[in-house]
Amino acid sequence: MNSYLKSNLKSWSEKYDAPNVESVIFRLHGRILKNELNLPKKKTVLLDFGCGQGASTNFFYKQGYDVYGIDISQVNINIAKKRYPKLKNRFKICKPDVFNQNLKVFCNKKKISVIICQQSLYYFDKADFFKLLDQMKNSMSQGGVIYASMISKKHTYFKHSRLVKGSKWLREILFKGRRLKKKKIFEFFVNDEKHLRKLFNKFKILNIGSYHLSLEAKESNNHHLIVVAQKI
Repeated sequence: MNSYLKSNLKSWSEKYDAPNVESVIFRLHGRILKNELNLPKKKTVLLDFGCGQGASTNFFYKQGYDVYGIDISQVNINIAKKRYPKLKNRFKICKPDVFNQNLKVFCNKKKISVIICQQSLYYFDKADFFKLLDQMKNSMSQGGVIYASMISKKHTYFKHSRLVKGSKWLREILFKGRRLKKKKIFEFFVNDEKHLRKLFNKFKILNIGSYHLSLEAKESNNHHLIVVAQKI
């Protein structure tokens, strides 16, 4: 396993508390998945990729989806199973090199209709990222939908990061604030909408958007670009 993957695993294996669904997930369901795409239909399989402590997985379960959640953190998966016991058999650990697997193995070998990637796709080097997108596409049913929120260069972390030696893609985050201890985390950043479209050009782009939260101007400019795309 590549060293950057091991480092990211170590960082995300530490306990943190995330009991709530992010507002962007509510809007994604209400405005796009439900109103524009008429989902869920009968037995719509949804994979929450990087499910953390399971709040979003549980939310989509309540909306009628056939849900599954995966994460690299055993700590978070254990918390998810305790919080949502009805779904405990649907939360599963995946390895950091999950891009080497067809994702249907996490969904009882069912074709996946929707993949949700809330802040979980930008922790991979270039080759691994595109390999993962290929695996996702191969795991999806025709017409399947992928949602991803991608960290942008407007995010505070970008100003406090540096390129990994020998890479034009992956950056090491150096930021340390009042709320965040310095961790050895590796990510890549999206330049703009044009760059985002290029990243997901294996799919048909349905919607492009963004969200931005800044409660503390000096250390929490949280900017992400959003893409909703479809397998055709």
